[in-house]
Amino acid sequence: MSTVNDDGKVPSLTPDYTLAFQFSDWYPSFTRVSPKSTIISPLGEDFKRYLEYDSVFVPEGSEA
Repeated sequence: MSTVNDDGKVPSLTPDYTLAFQFSDWYPSFTRVSPKSTIISPLGEDFKRYLEYDSVFVPEGSEA
């Protein structure tokens, strides 16, 4: 997967490239060198509001 577009300057933000940043995509490869992690699901409404206050948004359907 190329991370540079045709002009060689700006990273390509294709869906595949973006999805590669998902925890479930990279964590299995880096478990040995990553901090212990816990997935919290479903997120409580209070926690979602806390994230949104800092402009962090959880996409609809991402908790399924």
